[in-house]
Amino acid sequence: MPAMQHIAMNCIDRHRQEAFYTHHFGFRRARVFNPGTKDEFVMLRNGAVCMEFFDVPEGVQATGGEQPVGFKHLAFEVDDIEATIRALQADGVETGELIDCDAMVPGMRVCFFKDPDGNIIEIMENWSDEENPPQA
Repeated sequence: MPAMQHIAMNCIDRHRQEAFYTHHFGFRRARVFNPGTKDEFVMLRNGAVCMEFFDVPEGVQATGGEQPVGFKHLAFEVDDIEATIRALQADGVETGELIDCDAMVPGMRVCFFKDPDGNIIEIMENWSDEENPPQA
């Protein structure tokens, strides 16, 4: 069965994005492609999932965030959402409100914010899969 290997992102500031995801979400540098060249890009790993960061080509006007079709947001499961929010805020990240999703998933809480490039990130605590979800 195939598994998701990586998510590739074009970055306004690749180094800033790498520092953000390694510091806040435990990613580590797994590989550097074309090191020392203008075409350098990196692969970060956290468990089974990787993120690949590319620089936006020179002269391209770039903004991150939700797209009309395609990218909406990235979500990360965390053990302690309040501690994660405090750590983000201590680093100057403006977080949204803590949302209680208990009516949908017992005990689940989520919070949204933006990464340094403006991509929407969700952190979630107490996620659980549904035992017998309806099939399509």
